[in-house]
Amino acid sequence: MPGGTGDEKEATPEVQALVEQVKDDLVAALGQSPATLQATHFKTQVVAGMNYFVRVHLGDDKHVHLRIYKHFSGSVELHGVRHGEVGGVGAHEELQYFEQN
Repeated sequence: MPGGTGDEKEATPEVQALVEQVKDDLVAALGQSPATLQATHFKTQVVAGMNYFVRVHLGDDKHVHLRIYKHFSGSVELHGVRHGEVGGVGAHEELQYFEQN
C-alpha cells in the first residue's frame, strides 16, 4: 500500500537532476520553454518506486508543481504538472499529492 508524502524539504542536486531528466516532457506540457528550470522544494512518496512532488521556478515569479516518478530500476517519468492558470502556482504554495495527469 502506498504511503503518504513526507515533509517538504529544500531541493537537492539529485532532485534538480530529476527535473532536468523530464525537461522535454515539461516543455511539451507547458507549450513553451521556460526561462529557467530551478527546483526549489520537494516531497516524496514511496510507491512501487518513488514519487517526487517538486516546486520548480520557471522565471518571472512563475512556478509549477511537478509529479515525477522514479522506478526502482532508475527510469524517470513526468507523471503530472500543476500550473494553475496562466500565472502558475505561488512560490510558497504548499506541495501536495496530486493525481497523475
